[in-house]
Amino acid sequence: MKIIKVALFLFPVIILTKPIYGDDQLSLLLKNHFNNNLGFPELLGIHFYNDKKGNVLQVDIEITENKNHIIMTMDAMSHIGQYSKTPLHKFIIIGHYLDEKIPTGYESDADCAINYFVRKKIPKNIWMKDCL
Repeated sequence: MKIIKVALFLFPVIILTKPIYGDDQLSLLLKNHFNNNLGFPELLGIHFYNDKKGNVLQVDIEITENKNHIIMTMDAMSHIGQYSKTPLHKFIIIGHYLDEKIPTGYESDADCAINYFVRKKIPKNIWMKDCL
């Protein structure tokens, strides 16, 4: 009887916890997401590193004429980055345009991006003004 009570207690705890992934697993999830979804830009690289404030996820993409590539990439980083084993504090996108020699960088606070793209806690204009 005690085993059943313990099992019934632990079952919701196990079900309600979200999976946690390491950097290699997150990289694989991002690569699969970019490769399996139509309209996503070409993925040139994924980098995890530490800066003075914490862990950073950087994605390099090739940008064509589609203006939504940055938003699509930040959305994917937010949805997948929320499952990082070590909390991420910043998302960086390096956009490599076909006709320009110098890439363009975009940066967002990770918690703020997750609050906009995943949790829907803040509106787009606040995310673009305060977080991007």
